[in-house]
Amino acid sequence: MKARGLHWFAVVLILVIGLQHVLAAQIEYTQAPYIGYLFVANFVGALVAAYVIYHRVVWGWLLGLLIAVASMAGYLWSRTLGMPAMNVQEWFTPYGVIAVTAEVLFIVLALLRPWRLGVDANPPVASSWRRLIPPVLAILVAVAVGYSASIWDAAVTEASTIASVPGMVPPVADLIKTRATTFNELEAQYGVRVTLVGLTAMDSIIDVRVKIDDPEKAHLLLDNHAALLVNNQSLILAPRMHSHGKLKQGVQYVMFFPNSQGIIRPGTPVSVIFGNLRTENILAQ
Repeated sequence: MKARGLHWFAVVLILVIGLQHVLAAQIEYTQAPYIGYLFVANFVGALVAAYVIYHRVVWGWLLGLLIAVASMAGYLWSRTLGMPAMNVQEWFTPYGVIAVTAEVLFIVLALLRPWRLGVDANPPVASSWRRLIPPVLAILVAVAVGYSASIWDAAVTEASTIASVPGMVPPVADLIKTRATTFNELEAQYGVRVTLVGLTAMDSIIDVRVKIDDPEKAHLLLDNHAALLVNNQSLILAPRMHSHGKLKQGVQYVMFFPNSQGIIRPGTPVSVIFGNLRTENILAQ
């Protein structure tokens, strides 16, 4: 492969690495804010590295190599020992698998030191619009990979939901007959506040954030299986029982739900379900 092709391949890879991290940044932020900031920094660094590699400057490769190695180290750490303030993560997640694949390829490519390969002394002069084709294609490929990752992630989440135990949450017909618990009652009885029902990951995932005011009371609620009741018609189960461990006062916890059918949009009224308890509606953001 010619030097020019290797450089463009590197640009695509580093963009894919950064994009996978920024797509997962909001989800990670809800679990540990510092991880969300690191993911955004990863994306910004990837953009800088891609720009510098595009201009054939060696330190762009070194920056990209640093990002790839650090990202892979963080992935392994989070799947073995667990990052501070986070539980040990699952090994095979769509965003993680794609990011690690791109990181490995970039590291291998960087070890070949393609910047040492010569380029044409008198390259053909392309028209101004033709010069835009390679960078536009690189961006489109990275975005296409990111979109595919979000679709894959939604499919995995939906499959997990189907495999969950539906008996832990009553049917919709029974739920809508129960009186909706107000958020003031939820806080008084269970020491829990629902702070957000929001769309993320290209609207394919719903993250629900709850803040713990009274850990002892909160256990009575959060030990139940969770679900979302949409417009008093559709029920979306959490893909699994969320392992919250020892609850801490003032800490915000997050639960993820699939939105693969797109039934939840900004402004959609949603009730949060914990076992057979139904909260009043909250508008999705």
